[in-house]
Amino acid sequence: MKMKSSAILITLAVGIALTMWFWLDLWLGGGLIGGDVYTYYFPQKTFYAEALKQGHIPLWNSLVGHGYPLVAESQTGVFYPFNLLFYRFLNVNTAYNVNHLFHYVLAFCATVWLARDLGISLFGALLSGLVFVYGWFAPRCCLEWAILTGAWLPLALAMFNRYFRTRNFLWLWGLSGILCLQLLPGHFHLAFITLICLTLWSLCEWISELRSKKTPELTESEPDEPSVSRFASSTAQTLIFPALAISVGILLASLQLLPTWSLKQNSQRETSASADFDPGYGHIPPRYLSQVIMPWYWYGRAHELDNRLNAHQFLDYPTATNPVEAHLYFGILPMILAVAGGISLFHSHNESDRRLLWLGGFGLLALVYATGWLLPLLQNVPGFSFFRGPGRYGIVTALAAALWSARGWDTIRQFLGPRWKVLLAILIGIGTLLDLSWVSQKITYAFMVPDTPMTRIEKSPVRQMLKDLPAPARLFGPGPNLLTITGVAATPVYLGIGPAEYFDPKLTYPESKTDAPESPWATFTAEQTQWLQQAGVTHLLTYAPPDPQNESLQLLWQGMDPLLNGAWGRYQEPIYLSALLGTRGRGSWDQNSESTSINWKQESSEQITLQVETPIAQQLILTELYDPNWMATIDGQPAESIRIDGMFRGLEIPAGSHQVTWNYRSRSFRWGLMISIAGFTIWAMAGTLLITKTRRP
Repeated sequence: MKMKSSAILITLAVGIALTMWFWLDLWLGGGLIGGDVYTYYFPQKTFYAEALKQGHIPLWNSLVGHGYPLVAESQTGVFYPFNLLFYRFLNVNTAYNVNHLFHYVLAFCATVWLARDLGISLFGALLSGLVFVYGWFAPRCCLEWAILTGAWLPLALAMFNRYFRTRNFLWLWGLSGILCLQLLPGHFHLAFITLICLTLWSLCEWISELRSKKTPELTESEPDEPSVSRFASSTAQTLIFPALAISVGILLASLQLLPTWSLKQNSQRETSASADFDPGYGHIPPRYLSQVIMPWYWYGRAHELDNRLNAHQFLDYPTATNPVEAHLYFGILPMILAVAGGISLFHSHNESDRRLLWLGGFGLLALVYATGWLLPLLQNVPGFSFFRGPGRYGIVTALAAALWSARGWDTIRQFLGPRWKVLLAILIGIGTLLDLSWVSQKITYAFMVPDTPMTRIEKSPVRQMLKDLPAPARLFGPGPNLLTITGVAATPVYLGIGPAEYFDPKLTYPESKTDAPESPWATFTAEQTQWLQQAGVTHLLTYAPPDPQNESLQLLWQGMDPLLNGAWGRYQEPIYLSALLGTRGRGSWDQNSESTSINWKQESSEQITLQVETPIAQQLILTELYDPNWMATIDGQPAESIRIDGMFRGLEIPAGSHQVTWNYRSRSFRWGLMISIAGFTIWAMAGTLLITKTRRP
């Protein structure tokens, strides 16, 4: 069904209005806080935005921990066009908000288009957009990847539906581009789920065509050829051509996919049996499925929900979960409509209704997988073994339920007069809006605030003090990653997929083996202090003043930091900045003396240049993560980096004064870039040919 311009304008207006209803503070310059927002996304995006404003696209993040491959970790979405646009020209908080709002509008419009293309009325389509987008995504606002990648699912399915309706290859060409855009923001789980849906849809179309009675009768003279020809044609159009389109989409995104695959080989996810990676985490306990009809039973005591979900009972998969990953809710009224829609679909022989029925089947399969029951069978299968969070498959269930609820509305409205139709539509729309609004505020880890700490970066005294130091600093403080918002390197780290060194118990910060007694001081054991010194930590931020008995700590400043106090939620209590004495710092000699020196000439995301001097030949230690893609030179001559203490970089430096340079040259990125260029060439040529062919009279 082709959408009229008036319907398009209505859809856009409603999509934008809904973002104002759910995310008004974001429109007014506020922001999100909580969940992974400040411990994961803002640290990445701050570094990324700063690099873009300096005129280059960063491949390595040198601030989080001891550094990590930024492109390979994937969730920064380095090459995602909308990230490049927003973070280049807007401040970080505004860019994050605009990106968030834009993708909610995109997801809503895409869902409406899919529904309209499946023969659903305009109000039904608008209802499906509301139910899907604000039923599934809003509680997951703490997970940026959810909306950035999930917004493309209904658009990919709409492209697929258009292709099978028209057999116009331009829709498959468009699908390739959509899949590339879904992969570039990183994370990939919802993109993988999209690929599963497309594969199942292709198989359904293939089987349907083979069983169709609308095929030419076999002729007596050629009894076999027509059957073979029809089989080959059906297979090509329903399986082979869609598979080629999907493959081109993957080729287009290779500059993102190949580095991530390379990192996986040396990450905490090298095997699905890793202690740091549980594929079952984030499943939906079967009893929690009752949330779709009894939300008050579960959401009424939201503060207890985590414990209730993890109190394992009969049929529960034996791993942990959380309320956000396990969330699946469509609204009470849409659920009733979905039942009515499902009943009508089983009595329909309409082509679009048949596809709606398939989507319902996909949703049911996804629901079974979301419980974790199929993990023993599939957790070692490529693709399934890479991701945790089975509950995320509920996105397919949510989309199917949204479309079925729209179909249910179209069924019921046939029996209503004009006035009752309008009245009931208003009641359903407002009731569902209020229902989903209430739930999205109950089940979430992130909340809107009118005044976000991210707008106070320039007012941070801690940032200013550390930026003014002659050599780059490294901070240690509460919460992973967050301190890098200041533009200073910081540890510990929190990464979705990261270098294995950060997850090796022998290399990580030693936690206290016993509970320390209450103390007015920030205390560190001798083992912890030694680890901090060897890791090159130069300064510590603490909630209490340093222990005066620890001679390695020297208090430099105490007070209120508008950025950090706000991010930590410490609105009354001061924070304390201390210098760590006896540390290696970011760079050190194996044998330091008054005759040795290290001067930092240049530090960027892909290059470090030092001017060093030593009276004897010895090791230069750089407390940055060892990675074979960092190429070293001494006075312009190639040199071989060595691994220090299991994770740092080192070089054997001859006596004298030398210029030492490390350059990041990612082989997996170069190969990925070349494959993407080849894929783009194929895609552009195919598009040109298809458009030219379409325009011919």
